[in-house]
Amino acid sequence: MTKPFFISSSVSITKWAYQKSKLASMPEWVELITTIENADLLLTLVLDQKCPQRPSVLKCLYSLVGTSASKHVEMDIAKINMLLDKAQSSSDQVILNWVNRSRIILKDLKKFDYIEWCQGGLSEKDLPTVH
Repeated sequence: MTKPFFISSSVSITKWAYQKSKLASMPEWVELITTIENADLLLTLVLDQKCPQRPSVLKCLYSLVGTSASKHVEMDIAKINMLLDKAQSSSDQVILNWVNRSRIILKDLKKFDYIEWCQGGLSEKDLPTVH
């Protein structure tokens, strides 16, 4: 059996994000788009409360922060801090929760929990996905 081939360009990510399907996204796709290179686009998508895939995109952002913090990738952490600074001005409590939790984990990695950060625990608390 061969793995499906995915193209994760900003156009294909945006097209996916605005699909009307209420089904959860394929894990391979979510993993593929969860990169520091896509961080700005992911933030833009999650800021749009009308984005149908907002719960999945939020999960991507939590995973991105958790992975970067746990791996101590300084360049990625710097990018995430810039992203957090952008998101801080949002009036959306879901976004502010992500910002505040992210700042905590970046300051104190002992609070890192893989299930909460990388498997959707925290994102599910704010935006439950439909299965």
